[in-house]
Amino acid sequence: MENILKVNQRLEIMLSQNIDTPRFTSRVEEIFSDEIMIAMPMHKGRPIFLESGYKFYGKIINNSGVYFFKSKFLSKRMTPLPVWIIAMPYDLEKMQQREFVRFDVSQPLQIEYFLGDDESPVSLKVMTRDLSGGGLQAICSSPIKMGTKVKMSISLAEDDDLEVDGEVIRVQKPQEDRQLFWISIKFLDVRNVIRDKISRFIFKKQLEQRQKGI
Repeated sequence: MENILKVNQRLEIMLSQNIDTPRFTSRVEEIFSDEIMIAMPMHKGRPIFLESGYKFYGKIINNSGVYFFKSKFLSKRMTPLPVWIIAMPYDLEKMQQREFVRFDVSQPLQIEYFLGDDESPVSLKVMTRDLSGGGLQAICSSPIKMGTKVKMSISLAEDDDLEVDGEVIRVQKPQEDRQLFWISIKFLDVRNVIRDKISRFIFKKQLEQRQKGI
């Protein structure tokens, strides 16, 4: 834990494992032998108060990866800065360590691309096979040439459709006797707000799976 938690480390706090629970930002202020002082989470500018002993969940993001943990609220202080005193985090779980976590999920996807300069665009309504902050894999009934630039509209359950540009980087035909293709597409020049929405979506789906024991 000493290699993961450091003073000024950013945290995300969740008061339950419900997939729709809000997430509040905080940071580590001081670390003691068996407890930690963190900046008091705020909601719409107001401090969040908990009863002593209340168990909550958290997320740590640092250079070595993304970690989930559990902890317990012990007490609060309002001066000189509002802080929570919490128990040392436990049940630490590290997420898949890659640049972007790839999650198997089936979501509606529209792909649009041009076959030639003088032709009308091809528009496909398909489903994703997996999704990450860096790209996705689509299930298509026809191949798309590697290197093709595409425009995509990804439907996520809790957001409006996300508009993303991409480039086909891999084409696979998993079954020789079926006209089925897995098209891997990397995102191009994606804004951080889009990556954040995808990351939040994946995080909620992972929590949902944990609740179902998958």
